[in-house]
Amino acid sequence: MTGLALALTALTLPAVPAGAAPAPEPTVIHTVASDAIGGLPIKSLDGTREYIPRAAARPTATRQTVTAHNAHNIWPTGATGYDISWPNCPAHNPVLPPDSDVAVVGVNDGTPFTALPCMDEALAWSPNGVHAQYMILDSPIGSATDTAAQYAGHGPAGDCAAADYRCQAFNWGWNAADYSVRIATEAGATGKTWWLDVELPTAGSINPPGDDCYKANFWTCDTTVNTTIVAAAVARLKVLGKTAGVYSTQLQWGKITGGQDMAGVPIWIAGWSHPAATYCDPANASSYWFAGGSPWLIQDLPDVYDPDTAC
Repeated sequence: MTGLALALTALTLPAVPAGAAPAPEPTVIHTVASDAIGGLPIKSLDGTREYIPRAAARPTATRQTVTAHNAHNIWPTGATGYDISWPNCPAHNPVLPPDSDVAVVGVNDGTPFTALPCMDEALAWSPNGVHAQYMILDSPIGSATDTAAQYAGHGPAGDCAAADYRCQAFNWGWNAADYSVRIATEAGATGKTWWLDVELPTAGSINPPGDDCYKANFWTCDTTVNTTIVAAAVARLKVLGKTAGVYSTQLQWGKITGGQDMAGVPIWIAGWSHPAATYCDPANASSYWFAGGSPWLIQDLPDVYDPDTAC
């Protein structure tokens, strides 16, 4: 028996009150890496389901003191931790990850212009970690919702005509970033680094060319429109004094934006089959990097939580 196992057996757990309801079990959806969407686990961002495979929680991450390979990275090379969002709220998973160096909190409830239901608990998690936030992005094009009418139809690009998709795209991206920063700041978020979640929840969440291109879906087939959404969100974050980064994969970024160069924004790579060092290595940039940026974080497939390693 290892020293850790012996220590665990020596713990005296508090008695559970008679009749107390058991803690809710996490939703279980088996994680499957999908090459069709760039290696990310198949999942939904619509607030209804998420991958949370059952496994033992990892121990508190060992703190690192080595120098980051990128001098601007807010975490030192090799620092580890987790990212959390709505699946980690008490309704889904009552136990947050352990305190760790890397702590990234998603502030939306699965879609843009929504708020994480457990924002206070999430922002208070990992008091010794270096915090950042992330927000969801998608396309409003073709949507008939009141949210799309308000936030895509009106904004810094003006009051948009029904078929002026670039106008709507700019307003949507700008307003989405503004909304997310506002609700997080009001809840006490202090991290200066913000990640834009730019991904395909499924292989079919981008419209095909042709008549369906501008119908409501997660992303359109028009990479210029999609890029405008991302660029507007980056622009708004910069105006607000934030460092904007992009979470995606090379394959997904290519499908959504056509491989747009975003002038060196930091990137957070969703890795799935190699150690983090493989994705961090500049020698492998042509295979894994995107958006003209270099990686700050690598996300591995989750056990109970999404684990991340800094480059």
